[in-house]
Amino acid sequence: MASKSNKSAAQLMIEANKKAKAANGFFQRMMGSGSGATDDARELYIQAGNAARAESDYPAAVEAYKQALDLSTEDYEKAQMYEAISSSYKMFDVPQAVAPLMRAAELNMSQGKWAMASQILEKAAELHEQMNNFEPMMKCLREAYRFLKQEGQKSAANRVQKKMAETLVLQHEHIQAQQEYEEMADKTKDDGMLKFTSKDYWLRATMCALCIDIENANTALNRYLQDNPLFEERSLEVKLIRQLMADIEEQNKEAFLKHFDDTPLTPLRADRIFRSLIDDIAKKINGDVDLK
Repeated sequence: MASKSNKSAAQLMIEANKKAKAANGFFQRMMGSGSGATDDARELYIQAGNAARAESDYPAAVEAYKQALDLSTEDYEKAQMYEAISSSYKMFDVPQAVAPLMRAAELNMSQGKWAMASQILEKAAELHEQMNNFEPMMKCLREAYRFLKQEGQKSAANRVQKKMAETLVLQHEHIQAQQEYEEMADKTKDDGMLKFTSKDYWLRATMCALCIDIENANTALNRYLQDNPLFEERSLEVKLIRQLMADIEEQNKEAFLKHFDDTPLTPLRADRIFRSLIDDIAKKINGDVDLK
């Protein structure tokens, strides 16, 4: 959809409007040449939209792409225009960007393009995240995840499921987050290339259980240890969780935070999702909040 014209968006819109008007003329319809002129007008509107984006005139880009949409006849063309409209709205009016993106997803679904629809749904989830609309965000992610599983795209499906789990953590939906992490661990534990990531998922699942209470965490940890030889007492992940659980039982918030800060699992310290779990549990140690 890249424009090869050096003309301004305004100039291209004038040309596109003239071409569209001509395409609808009586003589053109009688001669059967309106279709070609319509295609030319559509292409000019797209060029005008691209030029407007290059000029950072995003409202003008929206208008141009909408005109191109009106002249589109194929579903794949309409889906492209809805995406372009959403992309332009995103630059100045994020709430308005959601509806055209969802329409693009629907059109791809109607054509059986599930993987493409899932990509668009992920974009919609990002928009909802910007607006802190977590319920529709999760709905988009769950649908994207379902399509990716259906298409056998394991890597992409895992990426979306991880985002779902992280979002649930940030929303303090710890039981649901625990279930997502458990499922990811079970899926990766027998994969030669991914099995070592399963320990991190079990750790996070246990931390989610710990956000509920110590009994839930003990039950979950014992189950993970029993069912999965890779997750065993000598692992750094289990050593960390054992230390944290002991600190909680002693109601020692200072030791709890220190054990986390001193963990040799250094990537966890900069991980905002794990930090969110740590902060939630730390608040509970103080009795500030009930995380159930």
